[in-house]
This record gives sequence, C-alpha cells and structure tokens, in this order.
Amino acid sequence: MRQFRVVPCIIAVAVVLLLSPAARADQFTFQNAVVDLTVTSNNTVTVTIQNTLTNAQVQSVAQNISALYFQVTGYAGSGVSLSSSSGQTTDIYSGTGTLQGVTSTGWVASNFGSGLTLCVVCAAPVQNQTAPQMTIVGGTGSGAYANANPSINSNGPHNPFLVGTVSFTLYVPGVTADSTFSNVVVQFGTSATPPTAVPEPGSIALVLSTGATIFGGMAIRFRKPS
Repeated sequence: MRQFRVVPCIIAVAVVLLLSPAARADQFTFQNAVVDLTVTSNNTVTVTIQNTLTNAQVQSVAQNISALYFQVTGYAGSGVSLSSSSGQTTDIYSGTGTLQGVTSTGWVASNFGSGLTLCVVCAAPVQNQTAPQMTIVGGTGSGAYANANPSINSNGPHNPFLVGTVSFTLYVPGVTADSTFSNVVVQFGTSATPPTAVPEPGSIALVLSTGATIFGGMAIRFRKPS
C-alpha cells in the first residue's frame, strides 16, 4: 500500500518541474562575433558578446563590435534600461595589448524602431559619450597585436577596448520565458550603421561595418538548453 501512496507524490513533483518556466536562450554567430541572448526571468534579458578574432587577425577598428540591434516578442516598446554591464579592458600600444582590468562597459541600452539597441557607437536619436572608446576588439587583449593598424595600435581616441566575453543585463518590460528573439544585427566599426532592411526572423542577420560597405552574413542560431 505504501508504494501506491509514493507514486502520486513522484508524479506531482514531475508535473511541477515540467510546468516551471524555463529561461529562453539563443545563440547567434556572425563572421567574427558570437552573441548570446537569454531571458533569465520576466522583464530581464542578459546579453553576452564576443569578438572571435585572434590577436593576429586583428587589423582595423572596422572589425570591432560597436552595437547590437535585436527584436524580442513581448517587449512593451519602451522603458528598456541597462541594469549592469561588465567587461575586460585592454590598451593596445606599440603593437602590444596590456590588460587593464574589468569595468563597466560604458554602453547604453535603448528602444530603437520596433526593437532594441545595445551600443557604444549609437545611431540617432540614441546618444553615448563613451564612443569611440570601448568597442569590442578580438584576441586575448594581451601580447602581440602585430597586424593592428593605426586605427587600433597606439590610437588614443579608440583606446581602451573591451575584449573577451562582454556581459550585459537589461530590464526589458514585457518579456517572459515564452519570448523569442529575431532580427539580430551586429554593427562593426566606429560609424553608426543601423539596419535598414529587416531579415527573416531567426534566419538571416545583417552584418554591418564602418562606412557604406554592408556585408551580408548568415547567422547560425542555436537554442541553448535551459
């Protein structure tokens, strides 16, 4: 008889676990960037961004990440704010990177059109006085950057840079575990080049770089297990 009393308890626990909301997490990969977007709780989205170039591949500030644009269902359309951010910084002078410690990123979050932007080099009407510093450079941030040109190497206005995995926590009113991310766009360089075309949700992402050159890139999207 005891076995018949235990089984319903086990089933009840299983039902509770199945009904508990899971965090929504998606990963988007670009030519030299990886972006993770996660709804960690109602009204909260965490973002991590990494520039995947190696030290030797870093040549120009045009390869640095300076903004992110995306849409998420459930967003109320206003009221987004940056709760916190952090990233490792580096100075690159005389062809050598020197780590400077972890600090706040100086990026801002805002609504942009029907979606959101997270940026240091921001498109109007969003403003950020941190630019053009604190873009996200590739590599380790330490050691030789032998191929970095003067837009990075010993460039006072552009130094310091963020490096490695840079983390952000956003307050986004209306998002839940059922919210989905789409139209993810990474901006490169020190000129604001916001998306002008809307890709198919979850399939194509535009990769934008400095100036008038626009590189189309297929974004590979992964659903991360909760």
